[in-house]
Amino acid sequence: MFKSFIRKVLNLDKIFPYADNLSSINLNYYQKGQQLGWHFDNASFAITLMIQSSRSGGKFQYVVDARNVEKNTVNIPLIESVLQNKYPVEELQIEEGTLVLFYGRNYLHRVTPITSTIPRVLATLNYNLEKDLELAEDARLTFFGRLH
Repeated sequence: MFKSFIRKVLNLDKIFPYADNLSSINLNYYQKGQQLGWHFDNASFAITLMIQSSRSGGKFQYVVDARNVEKNTVNIPLIESVLQNKYPVEELQIEEGTLVLFYGRNYLHRVTPITSTIPRVLATLNYNLEKDLELAEDARLTFFGRLH
């Protein structure tokens, strides 16, 4: 039922979870001093539900037009500018209960360092437009410490 809702909202015929048993649903927990640096997602898109916001830090920032997987383009000058803090980034205000549908495969994004003692906690569901995709083994080892 949830997948039907997501397909209708995004106007997609089909969506698929990862084929491996680790990568489709994640609980992300960021404590003081932790962050998630600039990156692109592997999944076609992610759905996040904020369970608890940090009181300071932990901002979700993103940049459009940095990459287009479908057209096989990467805007290297823009990405370099972002990494050098010379490009204005967008910031999404996410509070407890916020549901975000995000095309992280094409959008450069990050979570800034948590600066409060209240951790940032969210659930992430990752979906793909292609069937039978697995997150790479090295990525599963990095994120989950195991392959299965």
